[in-house]
Amino acid sequence: KQWYQRRVRGVYKYPFELIMLAYERRFPTCDMIPAFLGSDTISEHKSKDGAVHVIERRCKIDVEAPYLLKKVCGADFVYFIQKNSLNKRNRTLTIVATNETF
Repeated sequence: KQWYQRRVRGVYKYPFELIMLAYERRFPTCDMIPAFLGSDTISEHKSKDGAVHVIERRCKIDVEAPYLLKKVCGADFVYFIQKNSLNKRNRTLTIVATNETF
C-alpha cells in the first residue's frame, strides 16, 4: 500500500460552494471521467450543523496501460481508499488517498 499527501491551494473563478457541489456530484460515478469506474461509501459523518462532512470511499479506476503491462503487474484496475473532509466553515477540503492495489 502507498500513501501520498500533497497540499494544494487552488484559485478558482467560481465560489468554493459551487466547486464543492460539482466535486461531490462525481460520486459514485461520473460520465465525464471515463477512467473513474465507481466508488462505494465505507463511512460517512456529518456534523449536526452540517458544516463538517467526512466521507470515506473505496474507488476503482481503469488503468491506462498496455495489456501486457497490466498482466505483468497483475492489475486491470486500481483500487484506492479516499477520505474527504469538507469543512464549510473554513472553506477547506482535505483529501487523503491510499492505494490498495500496489
